Amino acid sequence: MTNLTSVSFAKRALSFINFIAVLFFSSIYLFGTKYIVEQGLSHTLLEKISVIPSSPTRIFWFSNLSFGFLLLTMYVRDRKFEKGDIARDWFAMLEVLCLIITFIALQFSYNGLILLVFMDIFFTYTDFYKFKEKKSWLLFIVASFGILLLSNYDVLSLLVRTPSLDVYIDFFPTRVKFAVLFLKNFLTSLNIIVFIVSLVTYIIYSVTENHKIEEELLMASQANTRLKEYVAVSEKITEDRERKRISREIHDTIGHALTGISAGIDAVRVLIDLNPEHAKKQLDNVSNVVREGIVDVRRSLNKMRPGALEDHTLKDALEKMLSEYQELSHLQITLDYQWDDVDFDKTKEDIIFRVIQESVTNSLRHGQASQVTITMLNQGDYVLIIQDNGIGSSDIQYGFGLTQMTERLAIIGGRVAFSGEDGFSTLVHIPKAKGEEA
Repeated sequence: MTNLTSVSFAKRALSFINFIAVLFFSSIYLFGTKYIVEQGLSHTLLEKISVIPSSPTRIFWFSNLSFGFLLLTMYVRDRKFEKGDIARDWFAMLEVLCLIITFIALQFSYNGLILLVFMDIFFTYTDFYKFKEKKSWLLFIVASFGILLLSNYDVLSLLVRTPSLDVYIDFFPTRVKFAVLFLKNFLTSLNIIVFIVSLVTYIIYSVTENHKIEEELLMASQANTRLKEYVAVSEKITEDRERKRISREIHDTIGHALTGISAGIDAVRVLIDLNPEHAKKQLDNVSNVVREGIVDVRRSLNKMRPGALEDHTLKDALEKMLSEYQELSHLQITLDYQWDDVDFDKTKEDIIFRVIQESVTNSLRHGQASQVTITMLNQGDYVLIIQDNGIGSSDIQYGFGLTQMTERLAIIGGRVAFSGEDGFSTLVHIPKAKGEEA
């Protein structure tokens, strides 16, 4: 049986028990009075009772009708309003008011209704209110059980003069009196037992659920740790593969070219005195090898460019990269590109692209940002401003990403400043060079 099912069953059981109890206690006043009048014991009743109660007929109908209105209030609040609706709170207050009216109508003879109303309010709101309101709930629980103790007839009769139901029961014949007392105590005890069982069941369920949540959080933490380890290993493998590829490129291009140049120069040193003409031809061969080496080096460097820049302008490459970020995450990125009339060399384009890529990655991974604004201004210098709305940082630590950004910009004479206030911002100044602007 699930928690919701058990709670619903307990509420129905308590509602039925309290319905029988209210009907039973009000009937004692009604039929007990009729029996006493028929037996001509009215004078004896007046002598024994400390306070004359209301009309027995009024007690019967008023208590049962107010209890029926209490059940209707509980039904409407549970079925017609969603959690968080303010009307539910008003109906809860109306429920407490109906409880008080029914308790008074029964001449303070039965206080088991408090357990019914307590359980209904407690189970309704326990899953809704936040942790910070637990102190309020503790106060509510203490107040409820305090009222339950004070509303007991033996305690209440010491403070308030109330008619005693036991006086009416004493007038019944012995067998009837025994049956009535048994049923009275049985209903009272059964009401308490059902309430305690439902409360213990709920507590056990809550503890079990909390334990499950803790286990799931632990498993998620372990999975997150393994995922981080996998990412770290993957990055290391990728880095090693890239190093090997660059090593092969250097070996196959620069290495071969330098070896050929070295051999050619050695030959020229030998031939320059013996055969100058042949030495000149050898120098021509060395020159050709150098040119071929330069071409190979440029080809290798082009392979190392960001893929988005291949056959694309810087603006197109940025728009494509930023669009992919927005599709894969919750980031909203605004790009203000004012460098349409600027023709950068490939080195500058590569560095600018990598700086923006690293900044957006940091905003998403570390800053937990939802918005990033990228502004590229053409003023005294080329100015790049990257601002996000993330958590920022009061103490900026220069990790690998920020260090690489600074070093890359230094290659082209650029400078960068970071700020962790109001999100995270990156301000880049790149000096202009001749021939870049159309």
